[in-house]
Amino acid sequence: MERKFHLATIEPTIDITPNVAISHANDILFDWFAFEIPKGTAFIKNITCIIPGTDAAAADQKDFDLYFARSINGVAPASLGNPNAAVTQAKGAAVRKNIIGRHALDSSIQEDADAMISYNVWTLSGKTGNDRNDVEVVIQGDASYAGTEGYQTIWVAGIAIASGANYGTGVLVNGAVSSAGAQTIAVDGTDPNDCFQIGDELLACRSTGASVQKIGTLTAMASDGSSITVDAKDINGTTVWDSGALEDDDEVCFRRPITIRLALEY
Repeated sequence: MERKFHLATIEPTIDITPNVAISHANDILFDWFAFEIPKGTAFIKNITCIIPGTDAAAADQKDFDLYFARSINGVAPASLGNPNAAVTQAKGAAVRKNIIGRHALDSSIQEDADAMISYNVWTLSGKTGNDRNDVEVVIQGDASYAGTEGYQTIWVAGIAIASGANYGTGVLVNGAVSSAGAQTIAVDGTDPNDCFQIGDELLACRSTGASVQKIGTLTAMASDGSSITVDAKDINGTTVWDSGALEDDDEVCFRRPITIRLALEY
């Protein structure tokens, strides 16, 4: 039988308290996020996660679990809740039959020893000696869920195994911004060139994580780190910044800090 492979790239959104450290073990990193893969039963053969550090310095962003789920009779799994909060008993019970797999990510085993300076690359391939990671996960979706022809929809959620993960950047708005929309924004603090890449989708919020405002996709950065330019749209081209001002020292953060790449075998 011919072996077939597929690489799925998943970039979950974190729209609440994006720069505040996860307070407790078992808090939510990100709620269910849908992605599509070709139809059929698939083995997850390899998981690679690209995870930014804190304030442009690679950091131990703590172990976390990936939970995989499917729809039931075409209905998506119910929300687990907000990031940086625990899953309640009722919310957990509401998705019990949706869950199809779980995989733990262990930073001490899988990270690349900070070789990329401002972020880490975690890779799991094969057995590690850690019993949390010694079973391959098999995933298959619900055929009745509407989606792209020839594909199936799977959901993934991230749950912290330990507290302390923090995706803040230290890139600060330099002076209040009174109007929304595509524009160049003066910044100070951390050099944005040390954190971001063109095409990143960004948020801005207070140092406490409050007043989160989607500001769009990054289109340019000054070479001296003094400004960023955003288009006020998400990566799908939908306008997301059409109201809401920014205050001096609001922190510019990733809307999609974690990139997950799943290597699947069919």
